[in-house]
Amino acid sequence: MTQRFAGKRVLLTGGASGIGEAAAERFAAEGAIVAIGDINLEGAEAVAARLKGHAHRYDSRDPAAAAELVEWAVGAMGGIDVLANIAGIMTWGRIEDAPADAWQRTLDINLSGPYYLIQAAIPHLKASKGNVVSVASAGGLHPVYGTSAYGVSKAGVIALTKAASLEFARYGVRVNAVAPGGVATPMHEKTMAAGNFDMSILEEAASRNMPKLTDRQACTPAEIAGALAYLASDEARFATGTIFIIDGGQTTG
Repeated sequence: MTQRFAGKRVLLTGGASGIGEAAAERFAAEGAIVAIGDINLEGAEAVAARLKGHAHRYDSRDPAAAAELVEWAVGAMGGIDVLANIAGIMTWGRIEDAPADAWQRTLDINLSGPYYLIQAAIPHLKASKGNVVSVASAGGLHPVYGTSAYGVSKAGVIALTKAASLEFARYGVRVNAVAPGGVATPMHEKTMAAGNFDMSILEEAASRNMPKLTDRQACTPAEIAGALAYLASDEARFATGTIFIIDGGQTTG
């Protein structure tokens, strides 16, 4: 595989499973030194050990944890060239039914976490002329029925990406995001297996927001990882403020 990240230092969140794990594997396969922050420390350590990287417990709900994670990563790797905001949760629930704590938890993890990490990492990214890549969602561009909190949080990631790209362009720091549609990850399997999940929401969402691809196959984490790696690489040197939509046509109508 092409070594686009030889000697580069990548800090990513959510690397214990799903898109985060696939991204860690992709960056490492292309020569990067990888540092993983995840609330699932055991899972993160297993991935990091396999990739000869580093792992640290990180709770994206805690604002102070962002500065701690960045300081740890810089100590472990000597700097940061790529910040990959991947940690996130999927929440289902109609506006009229969703409890306040579910709304707040979704915003804390999906939106505030990336915001605080960018804030903490930007001095190091300026020094390396590095870049930020984040995982947004097609649901942040085109609402999916019954996922209001999730959609709003990911719309915020899209707005954050564009705002940060505008602020940091003068320092040579690029900021981009990938907006996937449905991706086959453990997070989605866990959501579906939850005992309190209201299947009527999923059924109605499917009737209102089906992807346009005829085979209806979910995207794979590796496909999203490939897009993140492209945006973080020098091949995408002229891309900033870009939202790379990979959704099987979900947002086209």
